[in-house]
Amino acid sequence: MDLARYLGRAWIEGRYDCADLVVEVARIELGLEIALPGRAASQRGRDAQTPALVGALCVAVDEPADGDVVLMRATGRRHAVGHHVGVWHHPAGHEPHVLHCAAGAGTCCHPLSSLPDRGWDVTGVYRWRARA
Repeated sequence: MDLARYLGRAWIEGRYDCADLVVEVARIELGLEIALPGRAASQRGRDAQTPALVGALCVAVDEPADGDVVLMRATGRRHAVGHHVGVWHHPAGHEPHVLHCAAGAGTCCHPLSSLPDRGWDVTGVYRWRARA
């Protein structure tokens, strides 16, 4: 997977966020058409919606593969953000990375081990049901 094409894309409130990124990667890189329901109106609503959607659209995996969905929970100063999603990527010869799109940062790719220092705890890795 060539995820470099996604780096630097802006996070745009109400138009392009972490969910849009994972759906776009699923379509382009995996050939999957994932239909997400409409966005919840509030941050609290989106926070409640995210884990439910992941569970409905994906199945938990013990051995992640490129393109799988990474569910995260914000910590520290990001705590108000709640849940967040990204895309698993394991480049050859390197540790696993997560491609994600966050407010203030846009689309970026970070080593899995660095996520806690960036305010994200991984709560699970999931495979799209259409791919399972």
